[in-house]
Amino acid sequence: MSIPRGLEQIMNINPEILGGEPCFNGTRVPLDTVVDNLAGGHTVDEILENYPTLNRQHIDAVLRWEADLARDAAGLHKRAS
Repeated sequence: MSIPRGLEQIMNINPEILGGEPCFNGTRVPLDTVVDNLAGGHTVDEILENYPTLNRQHIDAVLRWEADLARDAAGLHKRAS
């Protein structure tokens, strides 16, 4: 298992924490927890309230990563800013 491209700065993998699942730096919250919460319709504020070790930067990075995955799957390319 590896850290998804684009999330390297906010995540780590440590075999001592949750069996090596990709977790957010400084937390024991795995990536799939945030992805599942977003997919389940939870708001960013709800996620931050339920997982107080996370911050908005963590969630924003996951949202950008998910948007990139969706663009790739649809054959779309990001436009230069």
